[in-house]
Amino acid sequence: MRVGVVNLLRSAREEVAIARACEEAGFWGLGLGDTAPHLYQETYATAGACFAATDRLHIGPTVTNTVTRHWSVLGAAARTYEELVPGRFFAGIGTGDGAVHSVGLKPASWSQVERDVASVRSLAPPDLEIHIAASGPRGVEAAGRVASDVIIGTGLDTTALRSLAARARSARRAASIEAPLGVWAFVNAFFAPDRATALAARVEQRARAIGYARFSFASTFEDKGVPEAWQPILRERLARYDFGSHGQGGPNPNADMFDDVPDLQDYLIDRMLLIGTADECAARIATVAKEAGLDGVWLALTPLEVAQDPVEMVRAAGDALAGVLVPA
Repeated sequence: MRVGVVNLLRSAREEVAIARACEEAGFWGLGLGDTAPHLYQETYATAGACFAATDRLHIGPTVTNTVTRHWSVLGAAARTYEELVPGRFFAGIGTGDGAVHSVGLKPASWSQVERDVASVRSLAPPDLEIHIAASGPRGVEAAGRVASDVIIGTGLDTTALRSLAARARSARRAASIEAPLGVWAFVNAFFAPDRATALAARVEQRARAIGYARFSFASTFEDKGVPEAWQPILRERLARYDFGSHGQGGPNPNADMFDDVPDLQDYLIDRMLLIGTADECAARIATVAKEAGLDGVWLALTPLEVAQDPVEMVRAAGDALAGVLVPA
């Protein structure tokens, strides 16, 4: 199974060190978060630095969009990297979430994404891997028609992963595409050194679980396996999500959104985050991958808010997952 690491670009120099650590640990790829560009570093410039520091690692935006990033820019980037580092650049694409909302813009429609992907392919190498990130029926069906891979953003829920993967493959068959579709899950992951740290992280990182739930559930609950009793409160409260704090852990306006509904908050944390000791995390990934029939998993390895070294976190995750990694 292919496993990749995703990071928000707080520091380009740090990301280069993370890229080296990913390659040394045996990860297939490094996904560079292209969200809230006024808060983080530039994605394509950082990708170039990471390519220069590695030999085999696959690197690309995970994910970008075609609202703040015009398709011609992505197509030119893919063509350039194919010349410099053949076969190592991939493109993760979505409609746009935090990256567009945080600067007052609106996400693209799925029909627009499909047209833009076709335009990217007109400029890019013919075998460019395009991973479309989606969390609902329309998105996964679009991925089935135009992408090489789909990243299903519904957390580690095997029922939802299977249902949405089936919809994507059905759309692919209807489009008469014979090439198989790769299916990935995406999850924010925290490999803790011990149980006490893991339990503390559940509280500290609940805002990330809520942010990911907003992405996953904002459009529809169809095929997502969310208990019906919780759908109304999720719909009402996630509509108040603060995009100015998007992607941030620790205290922020989103963190206490479900403190008065502890069972629902625990459900979101358990589904949207992978938190535990190294052995616990590795076991859960292996189980979900087998039960959902996954080809890959993207791990957003965000350090805990206790000055944890992100490079060491990558190494720890690599050690924990050594038995399931398919390296670059």
